[in-house]
Amino acid sequence: MNDTKKTSRTQRAGRLIPVLLCALASAAPAAAHHSIAMYDTDNLIDVEGVVSRVEWTSPHVFVFFEAQQDDGTLVEWSMELDPPVLLRRYGWRQSTVEAGDTIKCTGAPAKSGAPAMRGAIVELDDGTQLRVWSRV
Repeated sequence: MNDTKKTSRTQRAGRLIPVLLCALASAAPAAAHHSIAMYDTDNLIDVEGVVSRVEWTSPHVFVFFEAQQDDGTLVEWSMELDPPVLLRRYGWRQSTVEAGDTIKCTGAPAKSGAPAMRGAIVELDDGTQLRVWSRV
């Protein structure tokens, strides 16, 4: 093999390595983003509360609501939902749930015991149940 061919291959490999490294670096956060490992998906719970705010953002929508504990104190819960594009397919709009609405949430609680869940179903005041997770 002549030196010209060796140099050409070396140059191509030198250009390819940074591209591959960038692809690998960007794939790790994308895979981690979709993890549900922090939630206990084997034991769904129901929590009812009043919506304090909704963050209609990608990659996931979050609904924050205040739920009353047994001792009467209020605790703010966060509920992670699917991305906006999927929620729209399920019939959601940005105005479907707003601050002040009372909702009943069924979902996978945080394994840590924090007041957080991966939502599965949201029930509105009128009894309408809406899907909020593609795995349900």
